Amino acid sequence: MFVDALRYPFADRTRVDGTATCLVALLLAGTLFRLAARLWPDLTLLAPALLAVAPLLAFFGLLGGVLAGDGFPPLATTETLRLAGRVVGVAAVYLLPAAVTVVAVGYVTATGTVPAVLSGVTTAMLATVALLVTVVCAYLLPVATAVSVREGLRSGLRRDALRGAASGTYFLAWVGGAVLVVLSWSALAATIARSVAALLALAWCAYAHVAAAALIADGVDRTHPW
Repeated sequence: MFVDALRYPFADRTRVDGTATCLVALLLAGTLFRLAARLWPDLTLLAPALLAVAPLLAFFGLLGGVLAGDGFPPLATTETLRLAGRVVGVAAVYLLPAAVTVVAVGYVTATGTVPAVLSGVTTAMLATVALLVTVVCAYLLPVATAVSVREGLRSGLRRDALRGAASGTYFLAWVGGAVLVVLSWSALAATIARSVAALLALAWCAYAHVAAAALIADGVDRTHPW
């Protein structure tokens, strides 16, 4: 399962082209976001920031096709846009609790003021809760996204979509996918200020996300009889 996922981005010509398209989409989005950051605080930053949404949606749509087990969809089609919408929709729902928890704990830690309703609770305990919530949300998100791209957004948000998360096969797939994605994010963060190194890290990021999506899709397939 792991070997097949690592080979997936380069298994044939179609997948090589799809992975390359993912890289181009990330490169365009990153360039536009960099331009927007340079324009801060001028309101003209909204133009490149909004333009960056298009390549990001293309990237999510391509990953959605891999998660669905159908391979990379054609780029400029409504199917790709629909897959991207499902990926973004599920991510927004499952990552919101983690984002709210992290922001709340960060605020409490920065101000040093613990609400009266949480009297007796230390900031270390709050940080632990934030970490647990984030891990749980990150664990449930891929399986819910896989169901969503296959059966629709509503199906991905139902409780039944999470049944596969209890499988040991899905757990191993999630661990492998998480390692690939986190390593790619770390490489990108470490090289973001360097042009050539950042480009290499971006290529690794595109490869890692495609391989992780293939790994999750395989793990879900082994869990659910579609």
